[in-house]
Amino acid sequence: MALAFASIGRFRHSKTSIVPIRPADALVLSGPYRYTRNPMYVSLALLTIGCGLLLTTWWPIVLLVPTLVIIHLFVILPEERYLQRRFGTAYEAYTRRVRRWL
Repeated sequence: MALAFASIGRFRHSKTSIVPIRPADALVLSGPYRYTRNPMYVSLALLTIGCGLLLTTWWPIVLLVPTLVIIHLFVILPEERYLQRRFGTAYEAYTRRVRRWL
């Protein structure tokens, strides 16, 4: 949860929306974004795994894999194309420096 809150806090500090379909006003490069380009998605995946383990059930973890594939294809890739168009070489340099996941 700390990763999620830190990621959201960086967006608020930068005065840009966390909603993927809204325009980005700033490129967030600090905090958790220094280590992964998608810390909010990483935090949701970790929370899902944690809840599955805590509840001693496997189905959330199994369903996480197709969910992450769908998020990757239909949210992350279009978002990255948008950020490339919006921020150009600054975003390109960021993608060379920081991994998409971990």
